[in-house]
Formats: sequence, structure tokens, C-alpha cells
Amino acid sequence: MFKLLVLIILFIVLFPIVKMWMLMRRTRKQMQQAFEQAAREQQRGSAEPAAARRSRPVADEVGEYADFEEVHGAPREPQTAEAAQPAYSEEQQVVDAEFEDL
Repeated sequence: MFKLLVLIILFIVLFPIVKMWMLMRRTRKQMQQAFEQAAREQQRGSAEPAAARRSRPVADEVGEYADFEEVHGAPREPQTAEAAQPAYSEEQQVVDAEFEDL
């Protein structure tokens, strides 16, 4: 009876440990294969220039080009304090509720 109890306890303890080890081994193998595949693709694709691999989503002929011209002029004079103030009229504050201290 004691041997059967020990075997059941060993099975209960060893089975999850073995299952976890197999899961970790499979995961490690999958990750290693993914990294190896990425390295192979990178080595294979490194001979091609980056521009040749990517195509433009919109052709050069589509759309219109706006030609800008540079404006050259005298440097601006520093503004005085009065001239730097924005021109606006002060509005009264809107009050919608009275504050009550509880």
C-alpha cells in the first residue's frame, strides 16, 4: 500500500514537472527557429537596396507640386512693449454657480 501511495505522489509531482520541461523545450525550439529564419531572410535581403524592396504607395505623377519661393527682406526691428501687446478687449468673467463651503 505504501509503495502505491509513493507512486501516486511521484506521478502527481513528476508529471507536471515533465510536462513543464517539455513545454519549455518546445518553446525554446520555436524561438530558435524563428530567430534563425529572420537571420536567413536578413542575409538574403541585404544584397538588395532598400529602395528596390519598397515600392511607393503613390506614383510620382499623381498630385501636383506647389513651387514655393523664398522671401528675402530686411531683418525685422524689435518691437516695443506697447506694440507687442495683443489688441483685444477684456471680457467679463462668466459666473454660473455660487460656491458654497460645506
